[in-house]
Amino acid sequence: MNRFKKPEGFDKELKMYEWMKQEKFEFNKNSIMDGKDIVMHDWEDRMMKKHAEVVCQNGGDILELGFGMGISAGHIQQQDIKSHTIIEKDKDVHKRLCKWAEDKPNVKIIFGDWYNNLPDEKFDGVFFDTYNDINRMFMPLRLLSVFKKTTIVSWFNSYLDGDSIYSKSLLQNSSVKYHKMNIKIPEYVDYFLKEYKDEYFIPEWSVGENDTKEKYMEILHKMRK
Repeated sequence: MNRFKKPEGFDKELKMYEWMKQEKFEFNKNSIMDGKDIVMHDWEDRMMKKHAEVVCQNGGDILELGFGMGISAGHIQQQDIKSHTIIEKDKDVHKRLCKWAEDKPNVKIIFGDWYNNLPDEKFDGVFFDTYNDINRMFMPLRLLSVFKKTTIVSWFNSYLDGDSIYSKSLLQNSSVKYHKMNIKIPEYVDYFLKEYKDEYFIPEWSVGENDTKEKYMEILHKMRK
């Protein structure tokens, strides 16, 4: 997810990787919690179903980054696909993923963070939904190695106005459209970046020939000036 929380007491003496290791999730019937913070909740089911439909339009081989409660994974399994590779870094979530996948022969599981454990394969669709991810901004650049020329990518979108974390950065000149969904966002949900509305926007990025490492490196260079 683009669900990213800054830890209490964070300062320069506390390195990112140290506080990220402190995560200890609590698994409830309807949610995953990180202390008082919601990691994921089953109210997202309709959103995840649409994400799955978007990334599986080409069928074929699907890559999913982050398993969470398995909501999106379940909907991906309902699509007409060939294979389903899932990367998950949390030990407890990984255990649940392995149990979930026991009767799903087309599922391949990779344990670890997605940034350093991408498989040497190409995928037709990619869904990106991680938690507390310091590398999330670099997703378009890092995933270039697993894209085909027609790969479709979607991600959990914490912006509520037909925009996203990437639209003014790496994907500012890429082919991205947003599917508007009318949905009631519960008042207790605190992981969106703008005021709550009764709608959600599912990104659909169609990877094209102009989506290159050189292009993204140039954009990053300009952003850092």
